[in-house]
This record gives sequence, C-alpha cells and structure tokens, in this order.
Amino acid sequence: MILGACSAATGKEESSENTTEVAVAETVEEVEERSIVAKEITTTFYPEVTKLRHLTEEDLEWYDIIITRLNAIDDFSGDQETVYEIAEEYGEDPEELWFNWLEIVDAKWYGDNGDYAILTEAYNKLMTEILEKNIVGEKIEHSSGRSDLDGDNLMTFVQHKLDVDGKPYEITYVIEHRNNFKIAEIIEFSVNGKKIDL
Repeated sequence: MILGACSAATGKEESSENTTEVAVAETVEEVEERSIVAKEITTTFYPEVTKLRHLTEEDLEWYDIIITRLNAIDDFSGDQETVYEIAEEYGEDPEELWFNWLEIVDAKWYGDNGDYAILTEAYNKLMTEILEKNIVGEKIEHSSGRSDLDGDNLMTFVQHKLDVDGKPYEITYVIEHRNNFKIAEIIEFSVNGKKIDL
C-alpha cells in the first residue's frame, strides 16, 4: 500500500514536470516568433487613393484600339511609344492620348470595386509601411509576396515571405478597406501560421 502511494506520487511528479517542460517550450517558441513583431502592432493605415476616371463611350473605343495594338506586339516594346504612334495615326496629341490612356486603363482594371482605388505604386507603399511598422529586426529582406483582393467584401489577403536576421518567416494578414479605400485596417495578423493578438 505504501509503495503504491509512492508510485502514485512519483507518477504525479513526473506528469507535472512533463507539463512544465511543454509549457516552457511553447512559451520560448511563442517569444521567438513574437520577437520579430513590434511590441505594439499598428493596425490602421491611410493609403494614397485615386479617384478613377468615369469612362465614356469614346474612352472605351480608345481602350479597344490601343489594347488590341499592344496585345499584337511580341517584343513588349513600351506602351508609351505605341500610344504615341496611334495618336499620330488618328491625328491626336500624343501626350494627351498617353495621359488619357493611363487613366482609362486604371478605370478599366480597378473600376469593378468602385470609383476609388489604391493604384500599384500606392499599394506597394502601403505594403512597405505595414512591414516597417510591424516587423522588427536588424536585417529584413523581402523574398516574395502575394495578395488577393476580395472585391465583394473589400478585404485584401496578403502573404509575405521574409528573411529577418537570417531566419525565414511567413507573415500573413487581412486588410479591411473602408471609406472608399482611404482607410486600411488590419484585422488579422499572423507569423508562421500563428495568430498575433491585435
């Protein structure tokens, strides 16, 4: 009976030690992943937003003419040169047609999500700002990334692969867009698949 009690007590002690070791290991792992994340995560950003051109019938005709010509070019020789050539053929001012073309393309490509958009350059600045404010390290290198916009819910799902101080990390987050894209709010943020409290 006494031996049985000792065995039971010893069993409990071993069980307790194992639990403590597991808890410590999880804490160390959590701290290591958390260490690349800023102590206070910035969740609200104000990207540069562009009001898109309202497309007229004439704009749509120009789009068809120019995109058909560009798609036929195999050597990828520059959009601007081709638009200038088309302008001269149709007796239009090359600079004016080029400027209009850029606005027409933006409206065609981004217009499904409303009258406003975060264009490519502004979007890249937003991604850079999000990482600069929320990831810390001596040396941060961006190796790849991708994003998908859910136009129905106005949310962007983003994934970055980074090397932070020589170690690889996968950062993912979800941005909720509000006020005609003028407010970008991070509503989920994770490192290597583990959610970080916001």
